Amino acid sequence: MEPVPEFEELMLCGYCKQKFNDSDQSPKLLSCKHYFCLQCMRTNLNKGQELYCVYCWKRTEIGDLGPESLPTYAPVLCLTKNFSQMKLGPKPPDKPAKVISENCHTHAMPLALWCHTCCAPVCRACATTSDHSTHQIKSQNEAKEQLVAELQVDLASMNKMLSEIQRLAIQQREFLLKILEACVTLKTHVEADLTNNASHFELTETRDTLAKLRLNLSMAENLTEVHNLYSSVSVEKQRLQLRYQEMYLQCQLDDLIRNSTVIFDFQLLKQALSNIHNGEMAFPGNSRILPPSQQNPILFLANYCMSQLYSRHVLTKQTVNGSLDYHNHNTIPPVNYHPQHLVLTTPKNIYQENNLMMQSVIHSPQMRNPANMCPLYYFNIEVNGASVGRIVIEVRADVAPKMAKNFGLLTTGEAGMGYKGCQIFQCWEGESVITGDFELNNGRGGRSIFEDSYFLPDDTKLMAVRGTVGMRRTQKRHDNLGMVGSQFRIILQEMRGFTGIFGHVIEGLELVEKISTYGDTAGKPTKNILIAKCGKL
Repeated sequence: MEPVPEFEELMLCGYCKQKFNDSDQSPKLLSCKHYFCLQCMRTNLNKGQELYCVYCWKRTEIGDLGPESLPTYAPVLCLTKNFSQMKLGPKPPDKPAKVISENCHTHAMPLALWCHTCCAPVCRACATTSDHSTHQIKSQNEAKEQLVAELQVDLASMNKMLSEIQRLAIQQREFLLKILEACVTLKTHVEADLTNNASHFELTETRDTLAKLRLNLSMAENLTEVHNLYSSVSVEKQRLQLRYQEMYLQCQLDDLIRNSTVIFDFQLLKQALSNIHNGEMAFPGNSRILPPSQQNPILFLANYCMSQLYSRHVLTKQTVNGSLDYHNHNTIPPVNYHPQHLVLTTPKNIYQENNLMMQSVIHSPQMRNPANMCPLYYFNIEVNGASVGRIVIEVRADVAPKMAKNFGLLTTGEAGMGYKGCQIFQCWEGESVITGDFELNNGRGGRSIFEDSYFLPDDTKLMAVRGTVGMRRTQKRHDNLGMVGSQFRIILQEMRGFTGIFGHVIEGLELVEKISTYGDTAGKPTKNILIAKCGKL
């Protein structure tokens, strides 16, 4: 069929065979995608509030709006209006391909050779001229084979390089995830310190003690009672003096960390602690508080972390060995070392009457008391019988003594029962994993080590954020009081409202993340995941 009659057929109404226009003969679309002119829809196809297609007899409802409300078939209308301006004809012949001459224009000889140096075809006469005398000349077939071989080598090299780039990108991403995990762990530590500020509890306890002492003093009737009160007050005063001096020195170290403009190492920290202990400047130089615009948050964080590492790995060992020494050392500050920081002057003759006793007891600031480090417990995990790694959990025995004792004895198995061989029975991707039911391994069992099978958890007020570990409360068929037993949950995202938090993961959080992906939509693991071995580090 010729193209022109085909186009003309498209421009005619299928019922009245009249040419479409943009008035009464405008093409209107039915719900079946067939189209007719508006006039035919008003008269021939109209059956009340419905239109029937004469091609397929499908019904199109138009309601009270009439055929005018139907969509206009714009492409057909546009074709009708512009068809007279269109030029239709046979396809023009293809242009002949430009033929490149195969003969040399200078010597009229075939270009049978290829100059590899000039990257151009040459004839035999050109190859003997001085222009190409030192060039690499080959036949075109040999040159083609050489170029193909070089291309294949380059492509293989690029493909290998691409694979290496992909591997390095994955390695870099894993490194960044490790950094993110470390930042989350540090954030959890700091939030826990803010939530469980020991100084706040000590102040409240001391105020209560002072109030009781005042009350007892007002009620004392004889010398013996007053003397006993005097002894109690002396002991309390001594304890308060020690605490004040410890916090004062700690704040000096905090100011040094916050306002230093250089990165600390262990020797500089050792010297600073010695100078602070002796009431001297931590380092020589001007002392001032840096304005916020000059403070480097990354440097500040690095120095804080360095102080924590020094605290854990140096001061703790010295304390254990009984060789805590800040005086006899050979630490010398580097030349031209002038950090700008804030150093408060140590109060002179503070509480003079007990000064000799205090000098023999007070140590330099321990940077968040590393000697009282929280216990660490490890869990070796197997998936379908294959070892996949271990998880290390730090337990906050300082704020959750009862939960810490229960968790610790179950981990070591000293109570005759424990987590070894326990299955991870719930896996919620990106949210949490649950285990610890050593009785039934399904979340319906798991008693505590205490005489009562279940107990109320400590009110730690620790936040349920990524990496934290909390006891899982029992189901309502046991009680409605929110008791806990042996089951615990490792959290992978912030869960407001969750309580019973007693520790956090310091190693293997990426393993927990991977394990969480093994659960189905109901949280049931699709693989056999169990604690192969566990204990205290």
